[in-house]
Amino acid sequence: MLKKIVSPSCNVCDSVEFILRGARKRRNMAITSAKSINADAGIKTGLAAVK
Repeated sequence: MLKKIVSPSCNVCDSVEFILRGARKRRNMAITSAKSINADAGIKTGLAAVK
């Protein structure tokens, strides 16, 4: 007897998407803060975000 579970998989997908969205926001904030610190110090570096 096999049951098709639909709602937990959707909840997992939503939570994973939410976590990834939060990580993307934190990564962007870290990159912008690092760029501003480097600009204040007069250092020009190329920062690449790994997706």
